[in-house]
Amino acid sequence: HNVFLEASNRERAEQSWTAVRSPNSDNGDYVEPFNFYLHRATKTDPTAAPDGCDSIMVLVPCSTLRRNKEYAKLSRSEAIEKYKDQFDEKIIAKAREAVYQRLSAIDSLRDVEKHIIDEVVDTPATYGDLYNLGAGTPFALSHGFGQLSFTRPPAESKVPNVFFVGASSRPGNGVPLVLLGAKLVAEKSKRFLTKLVDQTTK
Repeated sequence: HNVFLEASNRERAEQSWTAVRSPNSDNGDYVEPFNFYLHRATKTDPTAAPDGCDSIMVLVPCSTLRRNKEYAKLSRSEAIEKYKDQFDEKIIAKAREAVYQRLSAIDSLRDVEKHIIDEVVDTPATYGDLYNLGAGTPFALSHGFGQLSFTRPPAESKVPNVFFVGASSRPGNGVPLVLLGAKLVAEKSKRFLTKLVDQTTK
């Protein structure tokens, strides 16, 4: 697990926390520099790639899909294609080149792009297509301090008999936290149902 942070100067460091293709950017299209996360799965799991190869995942922060009410009039496949245009090959190529440039500062990764055998690129649009995620958000609510971890919405709903679990509710996103949230909701549900049964049998 590695996080590559921009630190050449204060201005660029502050700018680097803006999401790629942020709607708040000057051109509304692409923002650089940006920070990114890199995971080398084969370091701990040799089965993540064929013998003699590595498996590397790069996570580049980007904004969600810009929702368009007009797309609701289209078929699902047509709407998805429209949304995919928001992260076209031009944006992907710029982000890819920026990542390569940052990685080139490490001697062993100086020409990593020449050694890539296979590449899979996912964007909010592909996540929306594959998993039916609203606005293509694989991590659900954003990570601002106002809705991070335990500041996310609680499991209890204002609607009776309804509980929430998942990346958008407490304790937060990521597999461990979502599983913990599922366990907590299961326990709450059990207590709720036990109390309900006790009340109806009296």
